Amino acid sequence: MNSRLLSLIAATVLSMNTFAVSVETDRTWYLAGEAMKVRVTADDATIAYVELCDTYSLAAGTILRLNKGTGEGLVELPADLHSGYYQLSVYTRNDANVSQQLVAVVNPLHKSEEDDIQWVEITQGKSYQTHQTQPLPVEGGEYLHPQHSSSLPQQGGVGGESGGLDGLDGSDGLELEGHIIKARVRNVYEGRTFKGSDILPSLSIIGKQIHYFEGKMVSDTMAVFHTFGIHGSLPLVLSATSSTGVSLPIEMISPFATLLPRELPHLVFHYNRSEVEARSLDMQRHQRTKDEGQPSILDYVDTVFGTKPYLTYNLDEYRQFHTIREVLLEYVSCVSTMRHNGLLQLIVRREFYNSSPSLVLIDGMPVLDTERLLKYDARRVHHINVYDGQYTFGNGVYNGILSFVTRSGQLTNYPTERNTQYLVYDFP
Repeated sequence: MNSRLLSLIAATVLSMNTFAVSVETDRTWYLAGEAMKVRVTADDATIAYVELCDTYSLAAGTILRLNKGTGEGLVELPADLHSGYYQLSVYTRNDANVSQQLVAVVNPLHKSEEDDIQWVEITQGKSYQTHQTQPLPVEGGEYLHPQHSSSLPQQGGVGGESGGLDGLDGSDGLELEGHIIKARVRNVYEGRTFKGSDILPSLSIIGKQIHYFEGKMVSDTMAVFHTFGIHGSLPLVLSATSSTGVSLPIEMISPFATLLPRELPHLVFHYNRSEVEARSLDMQRHQRTKDEGQPSILDYVDTVFGTKPYLTYNLDEYRQFHTIREVLLEYVSCVSTMRHNGLLQLIVRREFYNSSPSLVLIDGMPVLDTERLLKYDARRVHHINVYDGQYTFGNGVYNGILSFVTRSGQLTNYPTERNTQYLVYDFP
């Protein structure tokens, strides 16, 4: 076989394994609070993740649906971002290759200690420039090169003006996740080692609504959660239970650890005052429009995915008992108890579902210790919602949901379950 044929075969193999991701933005710099339009191109992918980070954490992000490898959308920049450079990273589920570039963000309305910007006023010329030319080291031994982005046509993207997934029919199944969260599970308990297939990880948002996600164990100790419909800084609880009902320790792993740059260049901002003032007014109007009429994701609603509960108990309308056990005995006739692997469980009895497991929540957190729930002060609980039917969360199927909602919606005097992790997380 001659060398020309070998070269041809090698080139063919490389072309088959090439995985390319690229991103373009519509402007060369942004005001904090503006919407950044991005266009993403990725080979062999239908969903791309766009995330804006500084050296500390994730600042903003979105997901894009790709049509024939290309998609457009918006990244809403928080109005409280500090001035300076940020790193824009784009990747897909096959994150073997990450596209990264610098984005300049300017906040003329708020100064902070993290600001890294030098203001140079001009009346003509480019809006900004930077003298940084050297590649930037990032975690993982790669390098980030400062670059300017080409412009985009001013039109709606594949996901519409919101850049999200509104209007999609859900036919892509798990491709519709909005944000990936990873967690580490300690799979050894009292000398017994559990395999990943025997562990059920879960993530729940603490509040008066139900936002519950079950994760997938990608190894015996690593869980991955695909969340959607969640944004902002929210309290959450991570938990993991074994097939025998044992609670296993779990902790979140930052999904951005390999994407955060170790350092970012100093921003020298050559600006035109009239341009900054005009865009600042537009940004403030955009913020007001975005915030008007937006209910909190933690506010009380009596629906799960648009489904009204089979039964609702507003405890203000009943005689006040001291414990949840008394309330269930006196009022909630469709709930019974059973033991599984020696652990007490609450079951929603409805038609043929009388012996199958039900999902029990308090302020969105799954209840693992039923005895502690039964002893909880019923005067702190405002609503008890009972949902019949079957519900699927990740790989888990439950026959009915029993949801306890406290008056505060924040687990008042109800400590988190053993081995779970409670934290406040900034969802993009």
